[in-house]
Amino acid sequence: MADNITEDLCKICDGRIECAPTAILLITLVHALYGHIGPEPDYFRNNKQELLKSEYKDKPEDYHRFKVASSYRYPDEERNSDDFDVEYDFIVVGGGTAGCVVASRLSENRKWNVLLIEAGSEEPKMALIPGLTSEFKGSSLDWQYKMRPKRRFCQNRVMKGCEVVQGRVLGGTSTINDMAYMRGSPADYDEWALNGNEGWSFSQVLPYFKYSEGNYDKDISKNKFYHSTQGPLDVGRYPYVDDNVDVLLSAFNELGYNYTDINGRRQLGFMRVQTLSYFGERVSAYTSFIEPIRKIRTNVDIITEALVTKIIFEDRDILKAAGVEYIKNGTKVSIKASKEIILSAGAINSPKILMQSGIGPKEYLEYLDIKVFSDLPVGGNFHDHLSVCLPVIKLSKTATTVKFTEKLKDITTFYSKGIGPLSANFQVVAFFESTISDILGTPDIEFRFRGHDSNMYYDKIDICISLLTPKSRGQIVLNATDPIFGSPLIYPNFLKQSTDEKKLLEGIQEVVKLFDTEVFKSAEFEFDPRPILNNECREHDRVSEAFWSCIIRQFSAPLHNYAGTCKMGPSKDPEAVVDSSLRVYSVVNLRVVDASIIPKVTRGSTAAPVIMIAEKASDLIKTTWY
Repeated sequence: MADNITEDLCKICDGRIECAPTAILLITLVHALYGHIGPEPDYFRNNKQELLKSEYKDKPEDYHRFKVASSYRYPDEERNSDDFDVEYDFIVVGGGTAGCVVASRLSENRKWNVLLIEAGSEEPKMALIPGLTSEFKGSSLDWQYKMRPKRRFCQNRVMKGCEVVQGRVLGGTSTINDMAYMRGSPADYDEWALNGNEGWSFSQVLPYFKYSEGNYDKDISKNKFYHSTQGPLDVGRYPYVDDNVDVLLSAFNELGYNYTDINGRRQLGFMRVQTLSYFGERVSAYTSFIEPIRKIRTNVDIITEALVTKIIFEDRDILKAAGVEYIKNGTKVSIKASKEIILSAGAINSPKILMQSGIGPKEYLEYLDIKVFSDLPVGGNFHDHLSVCLPVIKLSKTATTVKFTEKLKDITTFYSKGIGPLSANFQVVAFFESTISDILGTPDIEFRFRGHDSNMYYDKIDICISLLTPKSRGQIVLNATDPIFGSPLIYPNFLKQSTDEKKLLEGIQEVVKLFDTEVFKSAEFEFDPRPILNNECREHDRVSEAFWSCIIRQFSAPLHNYAGTCKMGPSKDPEAVVDSSLRVYSVVNLRVVDASIIPKVTRGSTAAPVIMIAEKASDLIKTTWY
């Protein structure tokens, strides 16, 4: 903890709650019980200038400060085995949602030595508290990337830019996300297969979903065709339900929606969401797949706070991935992989590492003076679920705001029993099919509801309308100012395709029908437009399509289900980076295993699909090397 405890704790408040003495006391109590989020990883220590000079050759020490193309050169001589500090059979780059699964599954073979490299820290105990989820975004557990706002989206964040959330911690984004367990629609995977990705139809991936799943919800797990109770990944529902959850569920029922298992046969409808949790505590990829085996398997090593700067290639008769280079504690280390390197750094950092290693769009890499090993469309096909969150449900008799003494009781109750407001996050989700849906009987809009500014204590509810089937595609490129250590440039191109806005408009028009239900009226859920009118939209007629189009431009933001930047596809697909076995085209012994391989994002949160992808990839790797 910093010497100035008040200043340190106020940083955690992040402006979302008043940094008053009572708030300080609450956070101090949480810290006393659960520890705290540590500082930013210091990869360089006191050796930053020397490391920068070694990465950016032939340039002055202050080169990386200037906005010109970089000179990231490779030595002409080939590496040999003596150049590496140590050797493993497999190196997994990224200890996130996918990387934890892959490292765990490969280490099941005790003859294989596996190294898992993570840029972030160990998973802090605080991350296990569902009610504190929003506090981890923008912290040292997050990469803190940004998208620049454009006229079409994210206008209410003009100064800060669109928020990007990517976990930089063991467990990755599964350690800081909203914990929803959503597989998507069976049609998602059948479409992957129809587009040339053999082995990825829903019937072929369902066993991998079930292989991970340990569903302890009796109402759900009784369906043995779709669910399993035997896997290491706990799936259930939160033990705490406030009155507003029941109101929202009842209102959808009044509108004629069917209560459904969204991870079963039909996704259309509503439910109290299934979560990656175990009786009120977060379950991450780390706690499920690595923590149980970490001390008992001697053939898996884990290195944290280590920044991978490039993949090392041997370019003789064929291009082969030979090892990786990373920086930790101010020292550069080279590690050899005798079998494979598995890149699981996520949909933003996996393409970044590939490009700075020389795998990517030839023209741009040459502009950056990076030696090109393979010309592939890395970083393209970037997309996400665009979400419009509107804090328009005003509560009176069901507000959950409480006095300070009650908050203290809630903290101690959660610590001793694992129940109460801290044991829950958002809970109500519904899926809606627009009139211009791509596939009949499948949703293209998701509705979810969350307490405004707090998961626990709120007097206002946000309605979030999310586009599940975006047509618009963006791109990730290296930062020309500092391609290795600088944040990548993210160009999402949200709403570039007109059908994306049309679907969101239809979703908004549908969800506001909730205010006409008898359930909302009796619960005194009031539509309050004031929070969304502090902008140019107040000039429009509030019932017009132009008004809601303006609202979409103001309040749309990524839902943080980034996908597609190392697209899986057949060799004839000009956008494909990896084949159906997730091997990078034109490179031997290199695979990408994370959300970046998803050709078209699934309908819902991507944590469950990414874990499935990692399970299937582990089997593919085992089959190759057995």
